[in-house]
Amino acid sequence: MSELQPIENESLEQKIVRLEKSIEFFKSKVVAYEQNGAAKLYYSLNRKMNEMADMLNSNSLNNINIDDPKDKSFDRIFKLLEKSETVANSAKTLGSVAGITNDEEADVKRKPFVDTIAEKRN
Repeated sequence: MSELQPIENESLEQKIVRLEKSIEFFKSKVVAYEQNGAAKLYYSLNRKMNEMADMLNSNSLNNINIDDPKDKSFDRIFKLLEKSETVANSAKTLGSVAGITNDEEADVKRKPFVDTIAEKRN
């Protein structure tokens, strides 16, 4: 049975609790649409770039056995290096589009540019 459907023999207190939970659930869903998605994605990509750098820094190419055909370490590191430029360019573009100020909390809370235009027209 759906959480929003009335339940037979439910007391007023139980209804209030159920409805308050429903309100909180829907409020949490609305928050996702009120955030600046481009800014949130920029900071996520930035964290991934840091993780990629840490991974690359922790693996020395001198320690990779390139003679063993079953060892795919070099292939994986090389693939990561290939994708680094794409990820960096995506982050740079998103940073520009989202107007990143390096204050993650404020940037993500700030409404996207398109939303501010829509508000001015109304």
